[in-house]
Amino acid sequence: MTNNNIAEVFSENLLTERHASQATREIYSREIACFFSYLESHNLNYLETDTQDIRDYLIANARERNLGPSTNSRVITALRLFYDFLNKEGLRKDDPTELIGKVRKPKKLPVTVNAEGVDEFLNAIDTSDALGMRDRALFELIYSCGLRVSECCNIKMTDYYNRERRITVTGKGDKQRMVPVGDYAAQALDNYITGARNELLGKKKSRYMFISKQGRVITRQEVWVRLKYYAGLCGLELKVHTLRHSFATQLLKNGADLRSVQEFLGHSDIRTTEIYTHVNTDDLLNAFRKFHPDGE
Repeated sequence: MTNNNIAEVFSENLLTERHASQATREIYSREIACFFSYLESHNLNYLETDTQDIRDYLIANARERNLGPSTNSRVITALRLFYDFLNKEGLRKDDPTELIGKVRKPKKLPVTVNAEGVDEFLNAIDTSDALGMRDRALFELIYSCGLRVSECCNIKMTDYYNRERRITVTGKGDKQRMVPVGDYAAQALDNYITGARNELLGKKKSRYMFISKQGRVITRQEVWVRLKYYAGLCGLELKVHTLRHSFATQLLKNGADLRSVQEFLGHSDIRTTEIYTHVNTDDLLNAFRKFHPDGE
């Protein structure tokens, strides 16, 4: 099999066996393409590489691309998945990545904005036209339910139960979860669905909730552009994920238990959710320094 052929089969395997998203498949495919390019330049073949070859590649690749720990960790993951795929396909009996250690990534605290900042952002959205009504509903929902941008784009009309104020969300690995919708988000959604959505669709039909100006399903890129525009109006530095982070932080601040927050966010591992407890710890430390007589 040529490198291109094996790369295509590997990408397909990520979809069928691991239910990887399109974005994840593209990332790992790019990393394997870089690996193949290195092997060709060194007269090597993926069927004959050993652990030292992998180590040499990781060092050369990190230097050439000036990779940080997080990206280098992604490269290692891609290689591990690739050689695991070769093992299962019977193309190799050994795994040269088995002895490659994990890259320790520095723990990065999520960037959040307080409730007043979120309100300022949401109130900057002009709801006098169809696009504004759609955007208000979209960002209210992301914040109310702690959604990833891809999850919000993929919501279908049948996923929303307006009477029960609940929504079915399909997350990573096609895992579904049921999330309650807050009153403000529900009102914004109802306003959008009963008027603006039909206006955006025109004569077209779509099963998706959020529709673009062209009458098709909205893309992640369009959501990012709209968020950047509204954030600029109120002078805030925001990303779509900031709303999700803020949702989780506010829940914990107000007494929600970590396990519930994990379920709301759709995290498969509670250790991923635990990072939000560090944000709360920082807030407590700041309060101590500000108000305790010995805090300075």
